[in-house]
Amino acid sequence: MNKLLDHAVMETATNSPVDLSGLPEAFHRAFGPTEPFPDDFGPIEMPGVTPLPYRGNRPINVRSRGSCRILAVFVDLETGQPRRYGLDSQLEYHHLALTLVNPAVVQVHEQVGPLSFVDDDGKAAKHFNDLVIQNRDGRRIAVAVKPTERLASGRFIRELECLRESIVPGIADELRLVTEHCISRVEAFNAIMYQRFALCPDCDVDSRLAEILDSVHGEISICDLPRLCRAALGAGGPS
Repeated sequence: MNKLLDHAVMETATNSPVDLSGLPEAFHRAFGPTEPFPDDFGPIEMPGVTPLPYRGNRPINVRSRGSCRILAVFVDLETGQPRRYGLDSQLEYHHLALTLVNPAVVQVHEQVGPLSFVDDDGKAAKHFNDLVIQNRDGRRIAVAVKPTERLASGRFIRELECLRESIVPGIADELRLVTEHCISRVEAFNAIMYQRFALCPDCDVDSRLAEILDSVHGEISICDLPRLCRAALGAGGPS
């Protein structure tokens, strides 16, 4: 079971926060305490910007004590604006971040439903798709995210089979099951970090990095980039 959430972090903000993403807190919940890189470029801020509201059809109970619930602010692919996404688990959080950085994806909708279908006992049932992904080639993919430990009984797999037969053709071209084995923890962390910086780009820093990279030949580590930027500043580079 995930550790208890800091509910103060998850409350809907009434004022524009300094760091809109809330991702430092999300990092802590998802990965535990981490040591930050030295920051010479200042805090990540978007003064006066309010994220677009959560668009899912299912309320996200951020006060849940039984699982990790997250209202994360990532970039909305359609508008390019920051938007609140509602996730029911850490696994959904990781998968959403990876989906949003996929260049083949043009839009993502989370918590889509309720979708009515008939289960394998012939009874009426309802289901929420964790994600519905719209690709550039026009294909739509409905995604169910579940940890493998929740699949052992076979009940959820049978539900997905019924769902695919009865409703998926109307809303998507494919129904996909995603588990923790489909996701690299390192790649998810990098995708979340990318989303954080994409929310508030710094043109001066981007220009400085472009100049540094133009002068570098061969391989270089990401950790070396701040050092080279600091050296450029000391040599009279942009301030």
